[in-house]
Amino acid sequence: MTIYWGMSAAVEITPALTGRQRMEFILMPRSLYRQDPHWVPPLIADLKPFIDPKRGPFYEHGEARLFLARRGGKAVGRISAHVNYLYDQMYSDGAGFFGFFECENDPGTAAALFHAAEGYLRGQGKRRVLGPMNFGVYDEIGILVQGFDSDPYVMNLHNPPYYQSLVEGAGYCKEIDWYAYRGFFSLSDQVSQKLFRVRDQVLKRPDFRLRNIDLRKVEREAALIDYVFKNAWTRNWGHVPWTEKEFARLKEAVKKITIPELSFVGEIGGKAVGFALSLYDANQVVKKIGGRLFPFGFITFLPQLKRTDRFRHALMGVMEEYRNQGIEIAFYASILENAIRMGFRELELSLILENNVSMRNSLKHFPIDIYKTYRIYAKELQG
Repeated sequence: MTIYWGMSAAVEITPALTGRQRMEFILMPRSLYRQDPHWVPPLIADLKPFIDPKRGPFYEHGEARLFLARRGGKAVGRISAHVNYLYDQMYSDGAGFFGFFECENDPGTAAALFHAAEGYLRGQGKRRVLGPMNFGVYDEIGILVQGFDSDPYVMNLHNPPYYQSLVEGAGYCKEIDWYAYRGFFSLSDQVSQKLFRVRDQVLKRPDFRLRNIDLRKVEREAALIDYVFKNAWTRNWGHVPWTEKEFARLKEAVKKITIPELSFVGEIGGKAVGFALSLYDANQVVKKIGGRLFPFGFITFLPQLKRTDRFRHALMGVMEEYRNQGIEIAFYASILENAIRMGFRELELSLILENNVSMRNSLKHFPIDIYKTYRIYAKELQG
């Protein structure tokens, strides 16, 4: 236990090591967001095993320490510090990570949390800190720095505007931004018909096939997505291939909310070369059940899931040797066409790196705009 002084009174920083302490870590943000209409509580049933060292897939290739900040016995902040050995093998840049950052509007409390996290990472031999990531780059990431006036879509985060000043006040600087784009299908008549003609030309290729993902054959489809993803995303910032257990967890979560009519596999000569994955915005239901699937939340969750009128286009990958051949346009045009037919009102495309010029240029053809920005920060560790 370490005592720090915040703006109002002493802050106590302690590691969350037991099951009870980890549950306090999970529940800590609820009081913070009580008056925020746009916060969506995480599913407790998902987060509880995820941060448990005995069950979480991250702990097979990494180590983490969870910290709680308390004032007068009440939790007022939290943070994780973690090292990822797979990342170390790929980059060898001395970076450790922070994540799960939540904090009252008190620079002293934030400084105390970062001090604890940085101390842990120094003890692991790290020279640099990146974050937030919960735990990896394909989990929930970033501090929201723009777009506070709407609910986040599924698997994205929300935080108060003051988080940016807390993080930067602790000595962190921007590393890279990720964008969320939003579009409304009421504006679909603004889409150039040229894109549909491009799609139709691609579909005429005798060796090309565009088909919907088949949820009756989840294992086969998951294997194809895994194969394409690991090949298509190797040059993305911070890319670390997910492990078998991490992918299994993702598969179990995503298969329940995948929209097969808006998710595709592109094949050339019978070989998968690209995919597009769209998800129901489950956050709209999770918000109603307060993040608790049990004992009765699942009764609300499952029936209402398919009634949502918004979805997230969450992942798309085309293998490098098949890019710029119209396959991406075929995905986009088919998603748009089917979504209108199904009665969707709104979509989000996320998260897209600021330096992903080719994808961002392709989105200029659609009435879709950046409406949220998530930032990854970095800090060099001294001594």
